Amino acid sequence: MSTQLQPKDLPGAQEVVLHKSTAIERIYAASIEEANGSGRGLKGLSPADQLVNQQIEAAYALLSNYHTFDQAWPLLAKQFDISRATCYRRLADAQNLMGDLKKVRKEGRKAILIEFARKILQLALTQRPPDTRAALAAMKFEANVAGLLRADSGQEEAAGSGSGNTSYVINLTVEGRKARTINLMDPESIQDADYELIQDAVQQQVFGAEQMEQMLLERREEGGTDGNR
Repeated sequence: MSTQLQPKDLPGAQEVVLHKSTAIERIYAASIEEANGSGRGLKGLSPADQLVNQQIEAAYALLSNYHTFDQAWPLLAKQFDISRATCYRRLADAQNLMGDLKKVRKEGRKAILIEFARKILQLALTQRPPDTRAALAAMKFEANVAGLLRADSGQEEAAGSGSGNTSYVINLTVEGRKARTINLMDPESIQDADYELIQDAVQQQVFGAEQMEQMLLERREEGGTDGNR
């Protein structure tokens, strides 16, 4: 159930102490301050912490434009003159921090997957003539990742592990590697290696509109068999 409450308005929020022993923790605390409208927020960070925050924001921008870690780190290294190891830390920090700031870690990964879908949608609509099939598939893909097509959460809770639950997976093989089964409806369960596999697939157009449409068709057929559609 959605709520308009700000983090500071939640019961017991004033008693929550945010750790500030590392740059990431200080950036997180400053971001919460900024969201609450209290304190100086990100502007109150030290120059060193502000630089780390800039690196994290740049890392997230690269991930949002379907770059893998291997593709993104040279760009970060060139922009900020930092080592490969530091680049990988910033990329991991970006993936985790952006999700944590939305209160749910998996939201960070969901947001990137949704960005992929929107990029595919834009590309489809800019074709001449527009590729309406690919555009529709991209929109349905985004809706599924966002959970918009899932059964009502209250009904799912009442049904427990029965027919109210849904499953939406990708069976993906890239560059001859072993096929992987990835459940997009549970981003928290996606391992980093599998997550990069998804990014590779989008980058190489391995997973395109036809595959998305086929998955959606299979899911609708399964739902009809179970009496859910």
